[in-house]
Amino acid sequence: MIIYPPGRAFQRGEDRCQVDIESSFVNCCRACNDLGYVASCLKSPDYNVFLRDYQAERLSLQDFLNDIKMYAPDIIFISTTNGSIYYDLDVISEVKKIKNNIAVILKGALFFNPHKEFLDKINLSDIDYLIGGEIEFIIKGLIDAHFKDKSLLKNIQGISYKQKNEWIIQNVTEFNQDLDSLPFPDRSLMKNELYVNPATNKPMALITTAKGCCFNCFYCLSPIISGKKVRFRSSKSIFDEIKECTEKYNIFEFFLKSDTFTANRERVIELCKLLINSGLNKTISWTATARVDTIDDELVKIMKDSGCKLLAFGFESGSNESLKKMKKGTTIEQNCRAAKLCKKYDIKILGHFLIGFPWENETHIEETKKHIFELDADYIEISVVVPYYKTPVYEELFFDKEIDISDILGHDSYKNITNSISKLSSKQLLKFKKDIALKFYLRPSYIIKKFKQIKSPLVLKNYIYYGFRMIKNSIIR
Repeated sequence: MIIYPPGRAFQRGEDRCQVDIESSFVNCCRACNDLGYVASCLKSPDYNVFLRDYQAERLSLQDFLNDIKMYAPDIIFISTTNGSIYYDLDVISEVKKIKNNIAVILKGALFFNPHKEFLDKINLSDIDYLIGGEIEFIIKGLIDAHFKDKSLLKNIQGISYKQKNEWIIQNVTEFNQDLDSLPFPDRSLMKNELYVNPATNKPMALITTAKGCCFNCFYCLSPIISGKKVRFRSSKSIFDEIKECTEKYNIFEFFLKSDTFTANRERVIELCKLLINSGLNKTISWTATARVDTIDDELVKIMKDSGCKLLAFGFESGSNESLKKMKKGTTIEQNCRAAKLCKKYDIKILGHFLIGFPWENETHIEETKKHIFELDADYIEISVVVPYYKTPVYEELFFDKEIDISDILGHDSYKNITNSISKLSSKQLLKFKKDIALKFYLRPSYIIKKFKQIKSPLVLKNYIYYGFRMIKNSIIR
């Protein structure tokens, strides 16, 4: 059995951001690709696989426990996040009451090359295996070793397992380079209709296009858990997965997932040409993440021609001082240029902003406020910095003894933020982000513009839902 457990809808498949969807402004639930990869790697005569995303189906804890009773699995795989870890452990304890001998695999960025002292601070008594490495390359070997020969566990990088009640930690020393060797996520076991693009109300598939990040952002997990060398899938492999989605699953909208989709200009152009030459660009649409310093006029135009409808940028700050200190490697001038390019080709913009860095004061966040309205993106998300385990911001603060591990776990970047690590209080930071959201999204000009883009009653319903969600999250202090 492989699951997302019931509870708060954290984006469990996103090891980098791990966002609490319901506390965000515009984030939607994305397809459970990590579970899909597990399913496709395990499906064989040797194993029966049951997959369910209880969050997306809005099922309860009791629904989950009833499934445990009905299917009586030998082993369960659960994806967890920094914010949901304590809840997930409580869920697992309920499972153990039903079937004590069930083996439990817990996967999450928390467990990537962990220190033993860290694991000792969490009650993991009900857990058999921890996975911090890339699940797609690990799961088959782990399951085979568990059922056939546990001595083989010692050969698997990226896992931790128990031996005489002690955790044996096997760190990742190198990343698998051959992403094309992986099977596509098994979408036949996923309820694809649950994962929709709110702007169209149509199913949207998540397609991993690369792993790793060569940049040095102070707050980011990606270079740590995926490596500083970017590993790309071939354009042909990505194209084939898109084609399979259209032909086999009737999915025509895509989120092309990577830490920075535009990190390799030639690769992006190659994929765009495949989509254009095949004619798929006339029937599909896609979104992706981009850095403001990696796009140009020619690139944005061909992306638009190939079906790109939205780009998400980590603008992060309206202060060049903050951008420099967080090692973003970009400037507010580059932010403005990127936004202007997207507007030229009618590509919508999702702008991400971060506040609450250790050096920031009211001046810094007021500069960010000004920049948000200057860029005038189509959608914005404002997050408060969480010092995720092993990030540079965590290492700096932890070793300076300013925060403790227990101050981080159970927290997220939207609502249940950690105790403030900046000169501003947590209360001040939350008030700022909520006030900005209300002023941004409730502008009459913004509302009129969005209503003109609505093309169906279901899309109208989505806009109303997200609008009320934003207001609720902004009013509740």
